[in-house]
Amino acid sequence: MNWRAWFSHPAGHPLAEEDSFLPDLCGGEALPQVMGISVLMALLVAIVDTGVFNLTWPVLGRAVLLALWIAFLSVVSLCLAGRFLPASQPLRGILLCYLAILCVAGAVGLAGEQVMAWAVPGRQFSFYGAFEVVLISAVPAGILLRYLFMRRRLQVLEQAELEARIQALQARIRPHFLFNSMNVIASLIGSDPVKAERAVEDLSDLFRRTLTGSQTLIPLREELALCRSYLSLEKLRLGDRLAVEWQIGDYGAGAQIPCLTLQPVLENAVYHGVQLLQEGGKIEVAVTRVKDRISIVVRNPLNPRMQHNKGSKMAIQNVKLRLRAHFGRSAEVRSEVSADCYTTHIAYALYGK
Repeated sequence: MNWRAWFSHPAGHPLAEEDSFLPDLCGGEALPQVMGISVLMALLVAIVDTGVFNLTWPVLGRAVLLALWIAFLSVVSLCLAGRFLPASQPLRGILLCYLAILCVAGAVGLAGEQVMAWAVPGRQFSFYGAFEVVLISAVPAGILLRYLFMRRRLQVLEQAELEARIQALQARIRPHFLFNSMNVIASLIGSDPVKAERAVEDLSDLFRRTLTGSQTLIPLREELALCRSYLSLEKLRLGDRLAVEWQIGDYGAGAQIPCLTLQPVLENAVYHGVQLLQEGGKIEVAVTRVKDRISIVVRNPLNPRMQHNKGSKMAIQNVKLRLRAHFGRSAEVRSEVSADCYTTHIAYALYGK
């Protein structure tokens, strides 16, 4: 068997040095699974040792108790030794972990023999009994280490895939109003240079955010400020046809959101709503917070004779995917269409679920 391949990164590449080859055992990650597998292995060993029909509660209890102690102390020892394990050499690290678990099993076996010799009349202390515990623990220890290693490797792959997906989604955010905004700025240079300068600053800030790292969460107040800058640019183009009403509640200082999440929704509200109406209309933005859940509602007028086109739906799907990538299943993005109004609902829990 190729042991190096068994504990190696896909395509032969080891895990990066900053990535541990085991889950965060100090934070309790994978502990329930480890304890559960240990109990199942103890049950299997007890059945093999005595047979199904000869299995008694004392024998089963002893096997489960030993397994739980070995599993718990092994997790503690691996947690303490984790910082000294060579992450760039997973094979060596796995072997060291394996030896550490066997040492823990030997110590628990000796302690168990001592307790049994003290508690059971006529029972003699036996080093063979402790050695038997080590031998029995050898196979489950290898299986558990393999499970922990594969779990961590899967997490690394999922994180890499997630970041790549977020970057791909972020790359699709290219505001369509660039050329219109530049034309508006050019027309203002001669008649109102101060307003033209402010428009250039707003446009520069917006595109700087577009180039921000896609995995970055920014304070919600910064996203709202960016949206105000964007709508100011659209106000220059549409004039009195565009009105905006902000209903901002107390969302707290720690509220965050992926960069450029709300802006595409407002862009849809302008291009597929207000802009298509000769008389224009009003965009309403409401932000509220209930406990740890943020709710954002955007309403814009809709021409009842025109279908809300596919471009808008693609942008909404983009926003949903990016929120789900950061906040998990707690993120919700949905839209409602009435006779003359289009409403987008965005909601997510700050700490994800």
